[in-house]
Amino acid sequence: MKNKNPNRKNKTSSYRGLHHNENSQIMVLMGIVLVTSVFVLSSLAANLANLDIMIASERATSLLPEFTHIKETFALALNYNLADNITIENNEMIFYGNISSMTAAFNQTRDEYHVLALQHDVLFNAYLQERNYWVAHPGGMDCIYYVNVTLHLENRDTRYTENVLYSIICRPHT
Repeated sequence: MKNKNPNRKNKTSSYRGLHHNENSQIMVLMGIVLVTSVFVLSSLAANLANLDIMIASERATSLLPEFTHIKETFALALNYNLADNITIENNEMIFYGNISSMTAAFNQTRDEYHVLALQHDVLFNAYLQERNYWVAHPGGMDCIYYVNVTLHLENRDTRYTENVLYSIICRPHT
């Protein structure tokens, strides 16, 4: 009996040859490794994409920018806390208040900055100097006062202390 299909024997042997061939098993194994590595790399890429968010949320190690910001804004907050009434006349802000309540306004401002600094693990304090405040231009009608303040800011690594002279505007109530 002759085989009706002469190529049938070759197909069966080639199938069995691939099935038992070590090269084909290595190709299948490499395919599995390739698919697995694609999944691992894609999950790592998602985590690396979020890495910049964590870096941006880290706080600076230097207190100098914070100290400079406090020096620039402390007088504005003090002036605001001192004022009982703020009006706008001729595109100018006019602060009305009682300059004799400077100590209370100063303590309120210092406490506000102290609480804000503690939220960032930084210790802030401010002191009025011996001569708390005085008229900037005696005999003038501009109602500008000088306030001598010592600012102090520190954390575990750094400490800044500086005497600052601020100009405060406070018109008496009329």
